[in-house]
Amino acid sequence: MKADNKKSGGIRFTQNLRYTIWLYFMVFILFVILLLWVFQLVIMPITYQNEKIANIKNVGKIISAEITNENYKEIFDQAAYDNGISIKITDFEGNTLYEADVLAGGSAIPNKDNNLMNQYREMILNSPDNKIQLIAMNDKLHSTTLLYATLIGTPEEPLGFIFLDTSLDPLVSTMNILMKQMFYITLTLLGLGMIISLFMARMISRPIMKITKSAHALAEGNFNVEFDGRGYEEAEALATTLNYASTEISKVDNLRRELIANISHDLRTPLTMVKAYAEMIRDLSGDNPEKREEHLNIIIQESDRLALLVNDILDLSKIESGNQPLTISEFDITEKLTEILGRYTLLSEQQGYDFTFESDGNITVKADVLKIEQVIYNLINNAVNYSGDSREINIRQKNSADRVRIEVTDHGDGIDEELLPVIFDRYYRAEKSRRDIIGTGLGLSIVKSILKSHSYPFGVESKVGEGSTFWFEIIL
Repeated sequence: MKADNKKSGGIRFTQNLRYTIWLYFMVFILFVILLLWVFQLVIMPITYQNEKIANIKNVGKIISAEITNENYKEIFDQAAYDNGISIKITDFEGNTLYEADVLAGGSAIPNKDNNLMNQYREMILNSPDNKIQLIAMNDKLHSTTLLYATLIGTPEEPLGFIFLDTSLDPLVSTMNILMKQMFYITLTLLGLGMIISLFMARMISRPIMKITKSAHALAEGNFNVEFDGRGYEEAEALATTLNYASTEISKVDNLRRELIANISHDLRTPLTMVKAYAEMIRDLSGDNPEKREEHLNIIIQESDRLALLVNDILDLSKIESGNQPLTISEFDITEKLTEILGRYTLLSEQQGYDFTFESDGNITVKADVLKIEQVIYNLINNAVNYSGDSREINIRQKNSADRVRIEVTDHGDGIDEELLPVIFDRYYRAEKSRRDIIGTGLGLSIVKSILKSHSYPFGVESKVGEGSTFWFEIIL
């Protein structure tokens, strides 16, 4: 057991798995031993006595039923011998009609002249069911006996009495033997329990310890570590999960490295340009208005590229961290698409892009209008960047009973099938466009984060040489 100090000042105790398994197993064994002793010392005497009472009552029923049988003596002798019970049958005055003494003269059944006989007869007659049952001391054998007596006939016409007597003392010798056996059983169980529990604790904790060792290696940056949980289904499931987590962490680490490299490259280029043209203005074109204006415009453009990159990174970080809660409102998605496309009029006029919009009709949706607007912008900008020489971009709005599907299609070079699963990853950028790409490479990743925050389905369909269609659905 170890104590871990927390920053809050409290102490949390942790237990070793192997020790805990051993401890629980030993507690279970001690509980079993305690249960056995309780049964032997407490419950067995009660059970034995109850069994004797039930047995003696059963013999009484047999005697009452067979007393008129001509062979009753043989039946009673056998019953007395089989059950270890002394039997005496008397008439109403106490004269003995039949007697079987299996206790060799030690029966507690009184004789006719004994005052107890009269007491017993009075107790039987005064009993509601004309039966008595009591535990008495046998003065002859100095032992405890169980006496059972019942009336023959009816209280109105009493014929006699049946007395049954059995000793309770044989249990004492039996219990002495059992206690000796229990002592050796206890020692054996404790010894075997300790050995077996240590073995089981080691076997159960071994895969966990191996997984823990591998987890330490993973924490130190070894993403090629293999988690081995063979031996138990739960440990194997944990190992499988950790192997998957290790693979995913490795992917994330690689993406992080690529992201840093790509961002560094994109930051370095405009910064270099800004510095270069600032130096040119200082050294060469400071007195030439035309050159100075040209160089200042380039500095402004490169600064805008830097601002765009930083803003995209901040937007993506805020969306994925959940620091930008959704502001849900109702709006007409058809009008929103029309409004956004209107802002691309200048691009169509100056660079020859052809935007077409097909709609199934106006429909109202509920979503975060600003974020959905950002999604549409990013998809259209992506189509502009990769539309190829056709410069044709198609936007479609398809209405159905429970959703609205938005599709943005370009007719560029398309995307290889094996790249489709990573197209929405951070900083992924296709290399097939034959024109300079304007953007940060984070647009589709922002699209993915926004749509996932809305729980909206999205995807891409593409064929090499025919173009790509990016789509998402707004659930009504």
